[in-house]
Amino acid sequence: RQQTVQKRTDKMANIGMMDAAFFVGKNELLSWINELLHINYTKVEQCANGAAFCQIMDAIYPGEVPMKKVMFEAKLEHDFVKNYKVLQTVFDKKQIPKHIEVNKLIKAKPLDNLEFLQWIKRYFDLHYGGHEYNPVERRGGAGAKENVGGNTAAKPGAARTVKSGAVRVAAKDTSATVGGASRPPSTAAKRATEDGAVQRLEEELTSLKLTVAELEKERDFYFGKLRDVEIACQTNDKQSAGELVDEVQRILYATSEDVLDPEPPAQPSAAPIAT
Repeated sequence: RQQTVQKRTDKMANIGMMDAAFFVGKNELLSWINELLHINYTKVEQCANGAAFCQIMDAIYPGEVPMKKVMFEAKLEHDFVKNYKVLQTVFDKKQIPKHIEVNKLIKAKPLDNLEFLQWIKRYFDLHYGGHEYNPVERRGGAGAKENVGGNTAAKPGAARTVKSGAVRVAAKDTSATVGGASRPPSTAAKRATEDGAVQRLEEELTSLKLTVAELEKERDFYFGKLRDVEIACQTNDKQSAGELVDEVQRILYATSEDVLDPEPPAQPSAAPIAT
């Protein structure tokens, strides 16, 4: 058992920022966490109070998380901290080598909560055993109104069990409903959204092109210096090593506005004084 824990610990230790886990989008993550915990989060920063993170660990390790201590309705930062203390206790118990940046997460910054949600999703995929799990029953029906967007979360009686180990949920239809009938978004609004996205991508592409052009210019500038140093060494006709060093330094310290001559201008010798 200890060897198994160590292997899992090693797996998580190898999850760096370039791991595929950190390229999972927020929409996919929100769909996954809503399906797993039977909640209705619309923003990743709603995870800031730590309750959802605690219950994800409870789904992985049933009975290991004291869910009665987890406050899904927490609205204040000092209550958030209490939830993270519960989470840290589980991490310590399971020897999970992940530092929880509580001070950042409780500020509800989207990026910090997104990165931690990406990490914990990856941990879930690696460690969830595929057992049935009833999230609403485990939290005693709490968190039924955990939604800032205005939609009504699922009722406790409609809770479903999770049976798949690595859960990947397709994004749900979020179109508004009136009287139970779907109302698709207007074509004009959809087109405006798409045009805005295209414009942002074009601006980003232009910025990247400018950056590449500047980098290429800088690369050519320094390559030119190396080439000049190489030529100076190959055609060395200096009388001493000190003169060669001076020539190399002159090349290295020259700016892009300077025009380098093959040789610095010779100082005119003083005319002999007639006696």
